[in-house]
Amino acid sequence: MKISSQKKQENRDQAIRAAVDLIIEKGYKAATMREIAKRAGMGDATIYNYFPAKRNILFAYYEGCFQNGVLELKKINGFNEFTFEEQIQAFFETMLSLFLPDREFIQESFKSIFFPLTPNFKHFRPVQEQYFEILDDIFKAAIEVEEIPEQIFQDMIYFFFWDFFIGMVCYWLKDDSEGFSNTTVLMDKSIGLAGAAIRAGIANRVFDIASFLFKNHILSRLDFFTTKTGGLKKIKREFMARMEEQ
Repeated sequence: MKISSQKKQENRDQAIRAAVDLIIEKGYKAATMREIAKRAGMGDATIYNYFPAKRNILFAYYEGCFQNGVLELKKINGFNEFTFEEQIQAFFETMLSLFLPDREFIQESFKSIFFPLTPNFKHFRPVQEQYFEILDDIFKAAIEVEEIPEQIFQDMIYFFFWDFFIGMVCYWLKDDSEGFSNTTVLMDKSIGLAGAAIRAGIANRVFDIASFLFKNHILSRLDFFTTKTGGLKKIKREFMARMEEQ
């Protein structure tokens, strides 16, 4: 029997919710696909039509969180009038607020999803892309109104903010202060510092310095290295010639 796309999405969401609840109750290793299917009201085999493995459910959960993050940011009144730093902080705080109801699940799954390097990258990539799309919109809007300069190494800066976000989540998971106030203070100060560096164009200045050194010091010495290399080759040839004579 063919089911509608809406029903498929509902089944998918139910499976994700069932997995989250079971992992909170039993831990990631103890929760099985069979139990997740049963909790979601699916047949044992049916769940594999949606997720080929338990880990894929985790990827889907985090991808959905970032998608919901976009919707939540759009609900913030006057978000487009926030400063660059305020928009970044609102983004991070929005994600933490979405994580909060499932904090125990985040504690159980976050490191295993966000820390491994390559084995699951093709499944993890949509999660990362969701994050970068949000960040890219914030950066482009700030550049458009000349709030921050264009960044030569913009992709690298995005990865810096990716690592920064992961670090903030890890800190938040360990934060036992009331209302996670320590996380808020750390986030505010850190984003303020990063924003100041971006506004000052520090990455661009570093590139300018590196470019100057390369052009005026390294390139100007290529003749020296070429001459030295040629001399070494001549010595080697003379040495080999003597060896052949012997």
